[in-house]
Amino acid sequence: MFLDLAKKRRSIRKFTDENVSDEDLKYILECALLSPTGRGVDCKKYIVVRDKNMLKKLSVYKASGARFIENANLAIVVITNKDIAITTYEQDACITASYIQLAVSDINLGSCWGNVLEQKNEDGKLGHMVIRGLLDIPENYNVECVIGIGHIDERPKEKKELDFSEHVHFEKF
Repeated sequence: MFLDLAKKRRSIRKFTDENVSDEDLKYILECALLSPTGRGVDCKKYIVVRDKNMLKKLSVYKASGARFIENANLAIVVITNKDIAITTYEQDACITASYIQLAVSDINLGSCWGNVLEQKNEDGKLGHMVIRGLLDIPENYNVECVIGIGHIDERPKEKKELDFSEHVHFEKF
C-alpha cells in the first residue's frame, strides 16, 4: 500500500559496502522513467555514477550536506533539458526524484537527496557548475539534484506524524 511506503521512506546517509545489484538499479530507473511530466514533455535525464573516485568528488560539490554521497554505492544525478520544458523542468525533476526515492525504499535500500540549487562548494564555486564539469553535462541541461543510494547502515528515527487538523484545510485556509 502506498501509505505504508510513504511512511517507510527515510533519508539515509550511512550505507554499507554492499553493492546495489544491476537488477535493483534497473527497477529504480524504470520507476524514474515512469514519473509524470508537465504537458507530457520528457525533459529528464539520469546520470548513474558508481565510480568511487567520482562519488568522492561529487560529495564536495557543496560546502556541507553532501558527504553521504562518498559512501553511497551509487548516485543518480537528475538533470533536465530546460529548453524543451521551459516552465516545468524543475517540477519534473522534483517528481522524478520522489519516484526514485520511493522506488529505493520499496526494495529496502536507502537514499538521500542532495540539493543543488544555489549551493556552493568550499571554494565558492556553484555546485551545479562543479557537477557539470565533473560529468560533462551540456549547457542546455540543468543539474537538479544528486541522490545517493545504497544498502542501509543506520537506524533512522521514527518519522514524526503531523497533525492532520493543523495541516489540512478545506475550501479556504
